[in-house]
Amino acid sequence: MNSELDKNDLVFDVVWARICQLTGWKNYMQMAVFLKINASSVSGAKNRGFISLEWVYKIARGYNASTDWLATGIGKISSDDATYPLSETLKAGGMGADPGEGFVHVPRYKVDASAGGGSLIHSEQIVDHLAFRADWVRNALGVPVSALLLINVTGDSMEPTLSNGDLILIDTSIAGVDDSGVYVLRFDGKLKVKRIQSKIDGSVVIISDNAVYAPETLQGDLVQGLNVVGRVVWCGRRM
Repeated sequence: MNSELDKNDLVFDVVWARICQLTGWKNYMQMAVFLKINASSVSGAKNRGFISLEWVYKIARGYNASTDWLATGIGKISSDDATYPLSETLKAGGMGADPGEGFVHVPRYKVDASAGGGSLIHSEQIVDHLAFRADWVRNALGVPVSALLLINVTGDSMEPTLSNGDLILIDTSIAGVDDSGVYVLRFDGKLKVKRIQSKIDGSVVIISDNAVYAPETLQGDLVQGLNVVGRVVWCGRRM
């Protein structure tokens, strides 16, 4: 790594464009998950206009890329003389890699989305990968593999649609509510999975499919502050 790199080399938007080129990421949440940091840390860096050199180094190392290229755009993308191997996680599928034979591997994170009161995010580490048919992801979902991740549901507020322990597939390229559907939301460091309905007057209704839980209506600034992680596009459960 070039020891002469300084803050002036690390303009957030410029480096972020190269990060997306390298990784295929579509939003800041994917970077936060990869780096195992809070999304608010990424937002803070964006607001300040500069990205951490430590983050750049970790991303370059994880994707077997040149830190100098990622930070400055100078040189080759690949790190030909790297002394470390490509991350085994990324070899196994990682963020959107195609393992071949018609399948793609989607990462599952050790994070729970509560269908109830909300659960704290204790860890955002990839724990394993699940294989999905590439043609199903491409044709049925129409979602880039790099935008997909898997987490588990806790609680009963989305019964019978989603049950405690269900595995849900989330399209993180959806950063807002574009129509009625089931979404994963972030509230004060907690994740919730809820049905969201957009109203003509601009308000949104947050709905629990379990009638025991009353719906909530958000208006004005509360709607603008709604932090949507992504939309649930598939679920699986143990019988």
